[in-house]
Amino acid sequence: MADSVEESLVKVDDLWFTTDTIIIIRAENKIFRVPGGILAARSSVFRDMISFPQPEVVSTNSDFEQMDGCPVVRLHDAAEDVEVFLRAIYDSSYFSPPPAPTQLSVVLGCLRLSYKYDVEYLHRRALQHLMAGGWYTSTYDESVSSHLIYGASDSFETTHLLQIIATATEVSALWLLPSAYYELSTYPSKDILPFLEGNVGLHVGKALAARTDLIRGTIAVHDFLNHFEPCKTPKRCGEARKFASRELLDKLSGPELDPITWNVKHRITKTLKALSMCGECRDSAKKRVDKAACDFWDELPGVFDLPTWQELHTMKKAAMGEEDSDEETSESDSSSESD
Repeated sequence: MADSVEESLVKVDDLWFTTDTIIIIRAENKIFRVPGGILAARSSVFRDMISFPQPEVVSTNSDFEQMDGCPVVRLHDAAEDVEVFLRAIYDSSYFSPPPAPTQLSVVLGCLRLSYKYDVEYLHRRALQHLMAGGWYTSTYDESVSSHLIYGASDSFETTHLLQIIATATEVSALWLLPSAYYELSTYPSKDILPFLEGNVGLHVGKALAARTDLIRGTIAVHDFLNHFEPCKTPKRCGEARKFASRELLDKLSGPELDPITWNVKHRITKTLKALSMCGECRDSAKKRVDKAACDFWDELPGVFDLPTWQELHTMKKAAMGEEDSDEETSESDSSSESD
């Protein structure tokens, strides 16, 4: 009976790991001893690396090394990235999908190496974290998650933004760039100029060049000031417009420009209410602000020499393995209907 049962057993090849698949990975000054079979099952690149014949005699000057009788695979990646990448592969609880709180450095490390070493599920998970964190939205006023942890103090800094832009560019996730570039361009010039000469200088240059467009967008969003609606309190509403006009001039002369922050229409209408503008004029202003912000959002990719939103949406769907539904409406632009 025992022999009969044993003969009926079927070995599952891709889930049959042998002890001779242990490898040592070296990145900078860190080394990692891991089961190569699991890594090979996740990554076609590592599968090819591990299956490459090892020489019987290993020279100290050779690219082939051994340590503790195991082959050493040298990676020319940052040790920090390699560590989070390996932890994500070998510990299923280490890199959970959003909205699980996650360090930005972990997301970007996993994104870079999963792209480079062809680990599809990890690549998509890293992209999901960035998209959920607000670096890809379909409209300018879409609410986003705040689950990303940006550092020890959890304060968002210029360097974090530049890391996101550089990594998204490296892995061809272009649909993340309009929001990131826009955010960078809203910063005071003095805060980003120090990075102009570095390896992210091209990105900083794009942000600085977009300042003129941001001025144009700010003026367009405040165009409601030029439209007077029939109302019962024209004098009071006129005074509110005068005050809002002075506020606009302050914005245009200030170091920061942010014409389409997600709550722009709510912020402006709240200000107008505080200035005692009537409800009819506020509602009209809100609609005009929303229309101008949507128009500027649609233009945003072109401001930074990127493909159109429609093309970016298509790229995102392909990367995430999404398929268009028959009921899905055409995404010729990202504008939402005004309230």
